[in-house]
Amino acid sequence: MATRLLYNDEGALDAVLILSFIDEFTTKLEVKGVVIDPDKVTSITTSCRSDFPYNGGVKAASAFKQVANFVCFFIAERPILEPFDSAVIGLQLATIPNHENAIVAFAIAEAALLGSTIKRKDGDFKVDNPIHYSDHSYVDIIDALANVTPSTHFKLVTVLLEQMVYKTNGHCQYPIA
Repeated sequence: MATRLLYNDEGALDAVLILSFIDEFTTKLEVKGVVIDPDKVTSITTSCRSDFPYNGGVKAASAFKQVANFVCFFIAERPILEPFDSAVIGLQLATIPNHENAIVAFAIAEAALLGSTIKRKDGDFKVDNPIHYSDHSYVDIIDALANVTPSTHFKLVTVLLEQMVYKTNGHCQYPIA
């Protein structure tokens, strides 16, 4: 089986992949001196597996549920310890408390969902197209995500990600009744 960004069979691999993703993402964003707690990342990748909020467990859950659960744990645990500089991300984003973790978690969500497979009764459908949104919507999404927790926001984040993917990947959406 190919390596994915999240929920690999070897759990320790997830932490390494997430730390590598953060390094690459923040380098492209030109954020300097990112301070991260790698132990928190390891804890997040463990916790989001063991406390998975779906009766069928991680393996039976949709990509949306898997990614949303990770996003909620990541943002709630705050592994990135210092805010990003407003000169890099802009004042609107910089004024959002915990923006650094919301920005990275959302980027991880986008990367993890692109290329994922949506399993439906009538077949499997691949997410071929990236999520698209306006700059204004992006700020609102980061603001909305900045204080999510697994226990209270898992379903809401799941639906948000699902609808965003369906917007650019209509072929994956369940038929409308």
